[in-house]
Amino acid sequence: MALLKLKDIYPQMINRMRDCAVIGFAVYANEDEKVGTVKDILVDEDTGKFRYLIVDLGFWIFGKEVLLPIERARVSAIESRVDVEGLTKEQAENLPQFNDDLKLDRDYETRVSNAYRPAHNKPSIQPAPIAPIDPMVLNTTATLNEPS
Repeated sequence: MALLKLKDIYPQMINRMRDCAVIGFAVYANEDEKVGTVKDILVDEDTGKFRYLIVDLGFWIFGKEVLLPIERARVSAIESRVDVEGLTKEQAENLPQFNDDLKLDRDYETRVSNAYRPAHNKPSIQPAPIAPIDPMVLNTTATLNEPS
């Protein structure tokens, strides 16, 4: 499975969609903090599905490019922006760098996926509260009542 840039696969589509293409949209962390701009889109060559947005983090991190999994992006064509819920500026700075020479293997994709996890992972299933136990109750024997 090869991932190719949208502009390399469908250059004519980019020219036709210039006004509503995601490329060039601002990327925001937690809806208020601009972290970068969409530079391109990586498309799965076999399925034609969008897989990642290539985001240029801009001058505040000296032009570092990172990948944003498409399922993490909320695109607003009206506002020309992409929101990434739960992403912080610190997480964006620590995302694995992307460049054209990089081999996008399973290990790299796992690193990208893990980088988007919250810093303080809270398990989705909380343990049940433990009720206080009377030590005297542990020493009693249960009795069964036979049905009448």
